[in-house]
Amino acid sequence: MLLHGLFPHDDKASVSGAIVCGMGMEPSKVGSLVYLNGGDDLAVALSKVGPAGGEVVLPKTHLGDDIGYIAHFIDSEGNRVGIHSMQ
Repeated sequence: MLLHGLFPHDDKASVSGAIVCGMGMEPSKVGSLVYLNGGDDLAVALSKVGPAGGEVVLPKTHLGDDIGYIAHFIDSEGNRVGIHSMQ
């Protein structure tokens, strides 16, 4: 049995996301790295990582004016997650 937690969104045409848990699925720091929309400024999301039990492992990093910024963190379950923002 899989359990799903869906992320809310404002527009039915928008891409949102989900968290899925089930037998044989384990948190991982290795493997595929999924990038999520970090909002207008990654500093806002990154400021919440530590208090939520996670760890920032790649701070806000500028990749170029046309690409924006990325950051990586390990969430409270042990998953490595990437976030992206243009600012």
